[in-house]
Amino acid sequence: MKRPGVALIHSPLVGPMTWRETAERLRALGYPCVETPAACAWDVAPPYYGALASRIAGALDGEPWLLVGHSGAGGLLPAIAEALPGGASAMVFVDAVLPHPGKSWFETAPPNLSGMLRETAKDGRVPSWPEWFAASVLAGLLPDAGVRAAFSGEAKAIPLKYLAEPAPLTRVPPLTPCAYLQLSGGYEAEADAAAAAGWTVARLSLHHLAMLTDPVRVAGALHSLIEALSVSSES
Repeated sequence: MKRPGVALIHSPLVGPMTWRETAERLRALGYPCVETPAACAWDVAPPYYGALASRIAGALDGEPWLLVGHSGAGGLLPAIAEALPGGASAMVFVDAVLPHPGKSWFETAPPNLSGMLRETAKDGRVPSWPEWFAASVLAGLLPDAGVRAAFSGEAKAIPLKYLAEPAPLTRVPPLTPCAYLQLSGGYEAEADAAAAAGWTVARLSLHHLAMLTDPVRVAGALHSLIEALSVSSES
């Protein structure tokens, strides 16, 4: 069976290096794999979801792609699929928010986090995502100082309006196979909801940025999920 083309989509709150190492492992497994271009909340004008979806879809061509979204990219996947001429062959959510049509990021985030960000907003922007946490927390996730500096260096202050913008009303097409890969305890509720919806679910005891530190295991889990979805690409 020919491997489907896989489009790896990073969260709009961080930069594109998120998937770099895992992409290499997936290519070694035989997947035509692309890391979508930088699609960051601070790089586009509102309406943000539509602009980000258009940028990502515009970089993809050919047959329908299997979309893999991490973290905040989960809310973008239906809009990306709608923007693709051939739609999406399947979707995999990796430690990601689930689609939330009509709701903003603020409405889906923990109230204490939303409140903290609103309080720290300055000139219409909130601090970059790595700055949401104590330095020790990020160091625990990314022990390699070089990787941590590169990852943090890509992230920039985020428009408050992006976090407050309702997601498009677009939903996951009913016949699109979906799966969920949980990496951290913080996304257990999302994984449980995915399982309740009948999606294929896999769980790893790693952490939210494990694709940067354990790409072999993450790529292996994605490979197993894709095979479980029985998604193939015709020659």
